[in-house]
Amino acid sequence: MERKKYPELEEGMFHGLHKAVHERTGISLPVIHQALAEHDDRSAKKLLAIRTAIEIIRERAYINEESYMAPTLETKAVNEPVAEYAMLDLDRLYTYWDYLKWSFLDRVELIKGKVVKMCPAPSRNHQLVVRVVNRYFDQYFLGKPCGLFYAPFDVRLPVPGAKKDSTVVQPDLTVICDLSKIDEKGCFGVPDILVEILSPGNSHHDMNVKFKLYESSGIKEYWIIQPQGRSILIYVLENNKYVGLPPFTEGTEACGRLFPKLVLPVDAVFEYLPKE
Repeated sequence: MERKKYPELEEGMFHGLHKAVHERTGISLPVIHQALAEHDDRSAKKLLAIRTAIEIIRERAYINEESYMAPTLETKAVNEPVAEYAMLDLDRLYTYWDYLKWSFLDRVELIKGKVVKMCPAPSRNHQLVVRVVNRYFDQYFLGKPCGLFYAPFDVRLPVPGAKKDSTVVQPDLTVICDLSKIDEKGCFGVPDILVEILSPGNSHHDMNVKFKLYESSGIKEYWIIQPQGRSILIYVLENNKYVGLPPFTEGTEACGRLFPKLVLPVDAVFEYLPKE
């Protein structure tokens, strides 16, 4: 018998493969079936289906089929790492499916497929601030039809112009009012509010990289809390661009537009920080 064009498709593990390709690419199942069964790459969609299937088959060489088909946070925690962070090719573009297989000591995020190493364990000041912020958000959203989640919590953002499943961030605090976006792995979609608390090592990342990322993704409000300056910045989305409200400093109360009664007293947020 004549060997077909893509030998990986003959030798790969096929259980659930068509569905997995559909979930990653959005291509219809009949098109995927024809492409894989006949090795038909005569259209862009069929070629993408074949390449995605081969990528999935290669991934399955590293993890067992059951954990791949139903990955959970627990699975991610116990899987053997496929590489050490220091050994990753930082010029390569990765996906969420790569991310699920990693179990580094370092915390990382994916920004449009690029691996970004997060700061080490949060500092004392960061922890002192996040405790107060969580308390106020908890009190406000108690009994309301919105989900409130604290880091570590994976948010898989759909970013315009970027490959699907190529951006995973871990904001300090996430508010999601469309509960259908929440699954066992975190959030898949665009949250309503994201809150980041700056540390000396992440200021540029949160103020620049994440600012542009959250803006392009359509996050309605982005709150940036600055312990060093004892101030809070709130950006609201208007016509797909962030507009900054006047900075909230000591003696004032921070409040966005999405939830006008969600108020964060600046003095209380920084109350437990040591005096400089």
